[in-house]
Amino acid sequence: MKSRLTGNRIEKKQDRKITSDEIDTNNESNNSFKYVLSGDLYIIGRLWIEALKTALIGMNFRLIPVVEAAKVPETPQKPPSMKYTDLPLYKSPHYEYKDHLEANQKCPDANVKLLHRSLLPYVKCYRHIIARNICEAKCFVEEKYFNTCNVIRNARKDFKQSMRDPKNLPIRQVTVAFGGTAGYILGGGGGIPRRIFFTSLGFISAGALCFPQETDDIFRNVTYTFGKVFIAVYNKWCGKEFLMREKLACKDELPPPPPTRKPIPCPPK
Repeated sequence: MKSRLTGNRIEKKQDRKITSDEIDTNNESNNSFKYVLSGDLYIIGRLWIEALKTALIGMNFRLIPVVEAAKVPETPQKPPSMKYTDLPLYKSPHYEYKDHLEANQKCPDANVKLLHRSLLPYVKCYRHIIARNICEAKCFVEEKYFNTCNVIRNARKDFKQSMRDPKNLPIRQVTVAFGGTAGYILGGGGGIPRRIFFTSLGFISAGALCFPQETDDIFRNVTYTFGKVFIAVYNKWCGKEFLMREKLACKDELPPPPPTRKPIPCPPK
């Protein structure tokens, strides 16, 4: 009987607890709603104004999204000299400025001036134009120079060939005569030695042009003969015994080499 009584009491107590918990939750919900309604008037007014503003004006709604550009980072300036007591705790302006200078030095256009960068393309263009014009003018002058030299060389060659052609023998003889006469005229007014020298020079020049081989032989023979006479007169006058080496024959004066003999075969053993 006791156990039953005690069990009924326990059940009654549990029923009482359940009903009290439900009442507590209802009271807390009512109290929280009352707390919200009786909150700070500034917050409530601010919310009411924002809601009214949205209702009247509308929200800032954009059909096309707008992307805002990123802000350009500020260039660090050179900080002034500071004492260690004036240095900031969480910033290092000197190191930031040093890193900024090192980053600028890594850039290839760090030391390029703005005026130099703006004028460099035009200067390059004009330099190329001037260099091309100078090269074209130089090539034109060199071409004309070589062409003129070739023309003069060919004219001299043709003139020499025509003046040494055996068919033009009368013209060659007249040229040599004119050369001697011109030398005689140019040597006038200076005495006999001057006339002899200039006349000989005229004959030699014209003869070297028209008769090169004959003029060379005559000049060698006359020079050798004059040398022998001069040495003989000097030896007789001064009592000396100088001798002059005999004239050597030129290659053209030498006899031709003998023909090669056929080899004689050895008799058989």
